[in-house]
Amino acid sequence: MKMLNRAVLILFAFLLFISINAENTSASTYVNKEFSTLAKKGKLKGVSGQVGMTYGSLKKNNKGKVAPSEAFLLYNTKKATYGFFYGKSYTKISSNQKVVLISRDLSGNIKANQIQKYFGKPVAKNAYKAGKYYIRVLNNYHEDGTVTIQVGTKDGINSVYTTDEEGIYHIK
Repeated sequence: MKMLNRAVLILFAFLLFISINAENTSASTYVNKEFSTLAKKGKLKGVSGQVGMTYGSLKKNNKGKVAPSEAFLLYNTKKATYGFFYGKSYTKISSNQKVVLISRDLSGNIKANQIQKYFGKPVAKNAYKAGKYYIRVLNNYHEDGTVTIQVGTKDGINSVYTTDEEGIYHIK
């Protein structure tokens, strides 16, 4: 009986460990039906918040730091980066400004056919329409074996590339 109790306890601990570390999922298993459903709502799996929510609401539940970039004021948290268009300030995000882009890094790669299964053909290079939002997958964006996945408004996704001489990165 003690052996059975130990086995159940070990199994429970293992399952608990897996569920706690579920956010460290690899890119190859990240794209599925749940991902598709959330993307169409302006959300990413394993990340709180959504496109269109205010900075004030986001900041209440997510500790992070504000940093400027070429196109956005970014709010960087442990799990994701949230993009806000510049408002009245180039260093501060006002509480009523809305998220236009959410970005998350995952280990591994995501294949185009995985994305196309849920969203169809790309509308621009690595970009797909997800309901009223768009997603972009940037494989090998980092040299450390990670992929960046983004969900955002059309303007949010297009602003990631501020120059696009060939017109392949911008969604028309």
